[in-house]
Amino acid sequence: MKTKNILSVSLIVSFILMMGCTKQPYFDIPLDENGNVIFTGISEVTSAGVTTADNDFTVFGYFPNAKSGDVMTAEVLKPQVPSWDPGGAKQLLPLEGTEKDVTVDSELKTSVTYTKAEAGLVNVGDVVTVVFSGATDSGIIRITLQE
Repeated sequence: MKTKNILSVSLIVSFILMMGCTKQPYFDIPLDENGNVIFTGISEVTSAGVTTADNDFTVFGYFPNAKSGDVMTAEVLKPQVPSWDPGGAKQLLPLEGTEKDVTVDSELKTSVTYTKAEAGLVNVGDVVTVVFSGATDSGIIRITLQE
């Protein structure tokens, strides 16, 4: 009985040690040609904004952790009362029909354009959030309709 317990514990410890020593590719860490880690910048999402005189607005993104050719999803979120809780508080929820696929270019940049109507910007002070999401990077910006 004692021998079985010792063998079981030894087997478990051996297994844990073997697993701890194997390469675990949990994250796609960028490496240079010598195998050294490349430290990248932070995502940056910008926009000139939108005014009542504009018909549309463009949001630009720089994604240093993305790869050229990556497809990202851009979507507009707006404070709304959820359909599943009509008496509840407003929540930041996606606007229907605003999801767009955008491709990261060779300079690791991308952009997306929305019309004011598409983004639900009607009155001065209306606020939306544009979110970029991809496999390796993401970004977010808040857009307010200005006079």
